[in-house]
Amino acid sequence: MDFTGLNRFTAYKLNRPLTEDERKGQLDPKQSVSDEPLNWMSVININNTYLELVDRWYAIKGFAFWMGAMFAVPFTGIVVAIVVWAIEKNDLENWIGSSVFSVLLLLFVWVGVWLIRHDAFRQTHYPIRLNRKTRQVFAYRPDGTIIQENWDKLFICAITTGSSQMASTEDIRAHVLAEDGETVKDTFTLGYPYLGGREGLLQLWEYIRRYMEEPDGVAKNYNLTEICPPIDGRREGLAFGLVATFAPAAKWPFKGQLLFSWMLTITTLGRWFAMYTCKVPRWPEEVEAACQVDPDDPYQKDWRDNGKYDFWELGWPLICFVVGLVVIGVGIAWLVQAMF
Repeated sequence: MDFTGLNRFTAYKLNRPLTEDERKGQLDPKQSVSDEPLNWMSVININNTYLELVDRWYAIKGFAFWMGAMFAVPFTGIVVAIVVWAIEKNDLENWIGSSVFSVLLLLFVWVGVWLIRHDAFRQTHYPIRLNRKTRQVFAYRPDGTIIQENWDKLFICAITTGSSQMASTEDIRAHVLAEDGETVKDTFTLGYPYLGGREGLLQLWEYIRRYMEEPDGVAKNYNLTEICPPIDGRREGLAFGLVATFAPAAKWPFKGQLLFSWMLTITTLGRWFAMYTCKVPRWPEEVEAACQVDPDDPYQKDWRDNGKYDFWELGWPLICFVVGLVVIGVGIAWLVQAMF
């Protein structure tokens, strides 16, 4: 799990000078970096006026929910059981002991709730909108406020989070700099190729860069965009929640999707719950007014243009989902039998 920028402990560091790694990783919008641009299923909308992208946390939504539930649910049950036991015994010694033990267990409950809150009871996603015509970029923050900056003034760089190859993630970071050109005033992640590594980062950056910089960038990206998350003014449906959760392992249908079906299944369940407890973000009227799309724009595309999912996009993940439910059910039954 990579919660960079989502909570107080991983918040982007502001009012600081650019680091040496950021300078070395700077991405030049005028320079092509990949011959194979890809959008990594990040595009909500594309048209001649603006490109709208998902945030860095959208791809992993649901994972924090089930991880948190693993702490919150059982430990809450244990606390309730202890309280019932203490009431039945009803003596001072048992009350003191159960109270101390319950406080310690409530710390685990708090950790679980804290993890759940990364996914649930927030926004379904935090969109980023790049206006090709006005050169303005708008980005939702997790607290619901919005960053606005001129595209040509952003300092954009490739960032690696984490110290090991297995634990590290790559994202495209955009900094709003002070007038001195050195101090970071604000930050947001412009693109996040989940499990894509450095190659995926460059592919996604090339897709974004081409849209904003090249005369035929809109047409090229329009033709390249196949699936748009169905979250423009709405929550994603159950089917797409399944597609989105299993999609990162699509290259490994057996070693990834089937073998780890139990984990992907429980993440899908967490994603469904999280999405339906969250609010759908709405751009302010002034942003919508600045991003009017020509009704006759030939390069408009969103979720309505997705078409039908094929077997490997939805059919196989659905089979893996059912297998995952069976594995989880057998595991729970074994655990209950072992306990009682």
